[in-house]
Amino acid sequence: MHTHRRLTPMIVILLAFLWPLLFPTVGVLAQGDGPGEGTVIWNKDYTLKGDERIERDLVVINGDVYLKEGSRVEGSLIVWNGNAEIEGWVEEDVVVSGGDINLGENATVDGNVVCSLECSLTSAEGAEIGGSIFEGETPVPLPGLAWLEQWGVQTPFAAPSDSIPRGWGYGDGLLGRIFRFAQGAATVLIVSVVAGLIALIWPHQVQQVAHTIECAPWPSLGIGLLVALIAVVFIVGLMITICLIPVALLATLALGVASLLGWIGVGTMLGERLFSTLARPGGEGVERKNAPLWTTGLGTMLLTLAAVGLKALFCLAPFAWLLICVAGGMGLGAVALTRFGTQPYGHTEAVA
Repeated sequence: MHTHRRLTPMIVILLAFLWPLLFPTVGVLAQGDGPGEGTVIWNKDYTLKGDERIERDLVVINGDVYLKEGSRVEGSLIVWNGNAEIEGWVEEDVVVSGGDINLGENATVDGNVVCSLECSLTSAEGAEIGGSIFEGETPVPLPGLAWLEQWGVQTPFAAPSDSIPRGWGYGDGLLGRIFRFAQGAATVLIVSVVAGLIALIWPHQVQQVAHTIECAPWPSLGIGLLVALIAVVFIVGLMITICLIPVALLATLALGVASLLGWIGVGTMLGERLFSTLARPGGEGVERKNAPLWTTGLGTMLLTLAAVGLKALFCLAPFAWLLICVAGGMGLGAVALTRFGTQPYGHTEAVA
């Protein structure tokens, strides 16, 4: 009874954290598939008639797009795994990957034309292109990678910065929402799967870290923040020396592993409490050792969802960083106090 009362506020707060994750999805789904607004088309062809226009970007995934003469796209046209037949007017850029571009004699593209990844470009006499043409094996530019060019780093997905359509990055546009949602979903999935695997391979260490967080949350938080501060200063100092950069990389890797184990420990504690709360009345609940995959995987998934969901909304991003600092600090501190989960901390009981 007391456990239920303690956990009810936690579940309510967790649902509040998860709610912002729905906003990017709503924002994408709100872009209708008809003229007059930004459009995303999945797994089917799309035709924009001569008297129709789209005020924002037009994105067609796994389908062909046909812009008839007199049609108008006031944003960028992006096609993945499909062809683009253009007789109309595109005010920004045209990007096609895994398909062909056919510019008719009445086609007008004010921006750049990017044709990559098994793509061929055909341009009829009279077609107008206001920007540059990027054709061949240059991959489609992905957000977050083009900035590496200023350091002289060529990435597999980098492309000339002037070939990237406006709204293609992590901005407030339609494509920005799509990429933020995809990145967040991938992050949640990967972290959850890794957490479950680690719980299966090293169940004792994960449970020891989770038990320490539960029994000594404030010492764990204090030690975690202190360890993070010292580690950052230490790593920066090593990198300044140049010759010790390999040592700095190893220290960074160790800090990353410890932080991940701590995050999983917090998720494990949350998953155990959630399973205990959802157990049938009068039942014995869910034993830790009976379902390490589910308790750790579910708890870590919910915790990561909360952080990703809060970061999705700019106005709530500070709360996401607060959650990451608190949960991550507790987890990192517990890892340090238990020597990576190999021994109990202080007066806390050892996990069998």
